[in-house]
Amino acid sequence: MGQYWMVVNLDKKEFVDPSKLGSGLKLWEQLANHPGTGAALVILCAAMPETRGGGDFDLDSNWHGPERVFPQHNTSPGPMPEDYQEIAKRTIGRWSGNRIALVGDYAEDGDIEGVEDVSKLYGYCGGESKEVYNSDPVGASYRIAVNAVQDGKPHPNRGKYVHYVEVEPSVFKDVTDDVCKVIEHELNGKFVGDGWREFKYDKASK
Repeated sequence: MGQYWMVVNLDKKEFVDPSKLGSGLKLWEQLANHPGTGAALVILCAAMPETRGGGDFDLDSNWHGPERVFPQHNTSPGPMPEDYQEIAKRTIGRWSGNRIALVGDYAEDGDIEGVEDVSKLYGYCGGESKEVYNSDPVGASYRIAVNAVQDGKPHPNRGKYVHYVEVEPSVFKDVTDDVCKVIEHELNGKFVGDGWREFKYDKASK
């Protein structure tokens, strides 16, 4: 089985999930798919506290996004989505100056000089889920299947204590959703699907 890789910020303890960016998790897949990991790194690592020239990303103006409406004579930018400036300012350049690494699920301690527990980093980039069973539960963390239905009939466990799925949160914070919004705005498109998503350009922009 191939090795899967995550993009991690060792200083901020954050990560980017390539599958949300339209890419698989193997290195070749991340190289071949666009937009993806490369686009995310351009956005996150740009030392860009402000717009200083043509071709920079939108922060206070709106030249690139799908919401743009150019006025007559193209003298000023069009409107921004209500929360886009806030997203852009907390995302563009967020990782500038930090230690960034691509870490695989086969990583071993010592792979990155000066970094401890390298073998655990990939596992820090996603919450682990586990099913918990208990026929005589204690406390409110266990639920009763009062409305359980199967094939239109009351489930055999209806009214009884049943298992539930317990999810442990990620150790590192996932910042991919904000990165996706910046890419969608700048490239005039949308990420669609579940799991390994796909980027669809707005037909009007092609």
